Amino acid sequence: MKQLTQAGFTLLELLVGMVLIGIVLTALLNIFTQGSQVSTQSSSRAEMQQDVLNAQQLIAGKLKEAWYVYPPGLTLNMTGTALTQKPAGGNTWLVGTDPILAMVLPPKNVTLSCASGASTSTSGQDGCYRFLAYYPVKRSVWVAGTGVGSWRNPGPDDTNAETWILAEYRGTIAPGTGGTPPTTPPTVPTGNSANILSDYIAPTTATTGFTTSSNTYTMFTYTAANGLAASATNPVSSVTLNLATTRKVAGTTLRLPNATDEYTISVYPTNLGKIVAN
Repeated sequence: MKQLTQAGFTLLELLVGMVLIGIVLTALLNIFTQGSQVSTQSSSRAEMQQDVLNAQQLIAGKLKEAWYVYPPGLTLNMTGTALTQKPAGGNTWLVGTDPILAMVLPPKNVTLSCASGASTSTSGQDGCYRFLAYYPVKRSVWVAGTGVGSWRNPGPDDTNAETWILAEYRGTIAPGTGGTPPTTPPTVPTGNSANILSDYIAPTTATTGFTTSSNTYTMFTYTAANGLAASATNPVSSVTLNLATTRKVAGTTLRLPNATDEYTISVYPTNLGKIVAN
């Protein structure tokens, strides 16, 4: 009588099978992880690019309206708070040396008198000259200075604490006697607050983990009508805006537009010295 035998796997065969399954699962996990990282980085690239280009276009639009642009050599001190603190420390900015752009726009309505309250039929902020300044603040300083829960706080990000915030500071300046323009350079309005314009701005100085001497840059460049560098005696006729953005995402440092360049645009303010309704 023939006996039936039951075939089975030996312990060695089971171990080999488990090893092979482990290799396959590890490969699949790596593929999934890499795909997720690539997707995260691509999304971050698009967001960073849009953010910095929007900020650049906004500044360029304001420059085209400018009645006055503060030239290199002038010092500006807006507040003594963290929201106007230079990346190198301190709150006194030197135009042309420190990365700051400041300008004054004409009143929106020259028929109104200048008042700090709500606009009425005879007075209001629309009758004031408008001071605007654009400058960077170290991200960690900005986050600490705005406080948890503030709408100005973009949220902590220790990995990118050394990148910069691009800020906008606003204030109003009253016309001179009889509605004449303010004296030049106009006195900087102090005590106002600043708003965040763009996040993750690449530093203009060598910063460990983000920039080196090969990709540092000048954020704002001022030129006079004669083609020479602008100054208090050689008024500004054009400003070149250079911005780059950088952020560590999924273990990789992203920098846009590329590893060494910046998004660059030159603006020629056409309203300098003119009083018009905007």
